[in-house]
Amino acid sequence: MSSLLILGAADGAVPTYQCASKMGYRTVCVDINAGAPGVPYADEFLHVSTRAPELVATALAGRDDIVGVLAPASDIALPTQRQLALHFGLPDPVSASAVAASADKWEFRQVCDRLGFPSYRTVAGSPGGELVRAARGLRFPVLVKPVDSTGSRGVVPCGVPGSLAAAIRDAVTFSPANRLVVEEFVDGTHLTVEALVRAGRPVFHTVSARTLTPPPYFITATQTVPADLPDGVEARLAEMLATLVAELGYASGPLNLDAVLGHDGELYLVEMGARSGGNGMAELVEASYGVDLLAATVSLAVGDPVTVVPRPPRPVMLWVLAADRPGRLAAVHGLAEVRAMPEVLDVRLFAAPGDQVKPYDQAANKVGYVILAADTPAALRTAATTVTRSLSVELMAP
Repeated sequence: MSSLLILGAADGAVPTYQCASKMGYRTVCVDINAGAPGVPYADEFLHVSTRAPELVATALAGRDDIVGVLAPASDIALPTQRQLALHFGLPDPVSASAVAASADKWEFRQVCDRLGFPSYRTVAGSPGGELVRAARGLRFPVLVKPVDSTGSRGVVPCGVPGSLAAAIRDAVTFSPANRLVVEEFVDGTHLTVEALVRAGRPVFHTVSARTLTPPPYFITATQTVPADLPDGVEARLAEMLATLVAELGYASGPLNLDAVLGHDGELYLVEMGARSGGNGMAELVEASYGVDLLAATVSLAVGDPVTVVPRPPRPVMLWVLAADRPGRLAAVHGLAEVRAMPEVLDVRLFAAPGDQVKPYDQAANKVGYVILAADTPAALRTAATTVTRSLSVELMAP
């Protein structure tokens, strides 16, 4: 039986395991965390870091059943994905340029500047006086980010120059490379772009509008597909995607980007990943457009042909369920009522009663999410309000 190697088992990877199994592939999971949400969905588990391609290759030595490798919702695993694709002789390894732009936020900023995309001032470096001095010249507020983290881990907002040293100290603990990027905060509408690339060209993309949690974390609270964009933005985005893919030499696979439509009308690309997005993006796309991006991604990974035929989009939304403080989960109230709503397509929970949960300060710490769909944006918003009023997280007494 053919096996698909999947790097990472965070909640954002779970749909990929389910999709691959449905398509008839045996799944091999690689993760350093044996308790990660995706592990139970895999046919085989390798207790190895996704940053250690040589250990993965050693564990799979002599195997001839590996037909593809993916790193869903994980930028940090993309270098390993590329190395293992080359090691096993798999189709269309992610280009070195696409890996670099995905795994290093500073490298992506350099790509955007080189292509003449709308930009904002950014500095990068290791912690120390030189980085602080360079960052003081930026327009505040700024965001201090590890160049190599994912899922909003280690992103620290900084409102004034006097707080830079503390922000840098907090952020760098999340950077294996001990490097940071400090960037001017761009205010506007926060967007996620989910695309599919085939034969070096984007063949599908959609945009979701994100609402974020309040400072200091700025984590996704809801995502709505399709985003309601002003005239001309879609055409600009399509041109930017084609230019970016060509510059990176990205042959085939998924592409995920964070972007901001600024109050100045400019479209700013913020970060990219040459991989599928988390936070239920594939489910949103399928519910809205009828396009199974995960099945297409798996097919491209194993070298099979892919055809994408989207239907006119239907308004859909992802609503995140989270705890406001650490503790052990006692119950999630309102589940029966929410599941009975005609607008609710799916409810996914990543914690069970008795599990330790964390506050929602990074994307991996969600308790679950709800996928909703409606015939109109107004009806979708009304349904989301009902979900907000109905669902609540109860923690056990200390």
